[in-house]
Amino acid sequence: MRARGFLLAASLVLAASVPVAGEGFVVIVNPSVSGASVHRADLAAVFMKKALRWGDGSPARPVDQSGTSPVRRLFSDSVLQMPVSVVVQYWQKQLLSASGLSKVPVLKSTDDEVLAYVARTNGSVGYVSAGTTLTPGVKAVTIIE
Repeated sequence: MRARGFLLAASLVLAASVPVAGEGFVVIVNPSVSGASVHRADLAAVFMKKALRWGDGSPARPVDQSGTSPVRRLFSDSVLQMPVSVVVQYWQKQLLSASGLSKVPVLKSTDDEVLAYVARTNGSVGYVSAGTTLTPGVKAVTIIE
């Protein structure tokens, strides 16, 4: 990542592997996002809006689930490596400061709403509960260390 995270060092890494479902969630992207896997740190940077673009320069558009969602707790603990409450405090602080960070990620209430948003939004990335049937217009990616 560059200073202030305006551009990920690389787009999603091309790899022949399977989505991480054992963690209770699957990361999904719009097909406009290239690659089949993403480094955990890069994914966290996108969700914390420290990286605003994918490696090809296209906007990275994260979508989060409700703060009370069990899948958000799993995602936050695993990828962001902090509890949801800390993430919420981070965004509250960012919104009150003049740091210039973009607004909080889009919030959706259900896996189905995340699927719909990701399917229709270029550059988008979200997560759904493991076992969720993926719809046309989204693809699962693997998280790598």
